[in-house]
Amino acid sequence: MMGKTALDAAETFVKELGLEGLLSPEDFLRQREEMLFAMLPESELMPGAERLIRHLHAHNIPMAVATSSHKRNYDLKTTRHKELFGLMHHIIVGDDPEVKQGKPSPDIFLAAASRFEEIPSTTQNVLIFEDAPNGVEGALNAKMSVVMVPDPNLDHSICPCANQILTSLLDFKPADWGLPDFKY
Repeated sequence: MMGKTALDAAETFVKELGLEGLLSPEDFLRQREEMLFAMLPESELMPGAERLIRHLHAHNIPMAVATSSHKRNYDLKTTRHKELFGLMHHIIVGDDPEVKQGKPSPDIFLAAASRFEEIPSTTQNVLIFEDAPNGVEGALNAKMSVVMVPDPNLDHSICPCANQILTSLLDFKPADWGLPDFKY
């Protein structure tokens, strides 16, 4: 369900657990929001994320975030990391008006690419980092390259055909993608 819109994920959750008639997807989302409000501000970065973001920023590589999270949850999730996310050219969230469909639709990635000052000449010049199978599929649907860094608890057999799958961002080698390599 990772990468889907909140309502799509809630509908799937309620249906798969046989809770129809006991809990509506909307009620599930309300209860979920209360828990997220308490938990999201404590979110940690993926290991290696700060190093990678600062490295790419230092080399003037344009970066954006394209997250299925709605703005409210994104803001909560990044509470402790505002300065780092401020290095991004722009942020696209799941409730952005340009995002008509959630991942695996390519909408969010195409919206993110279109908002750079210098729009990529082809989507093949865009590298996506994803942690969710639906996001990998969405990036591939946008004809973009994708590096998947899945949650360690995710069943890797359900991972789609990312261009590269890493266990951690610490394993990412920029030079493999034509980017300036780390100096440390």
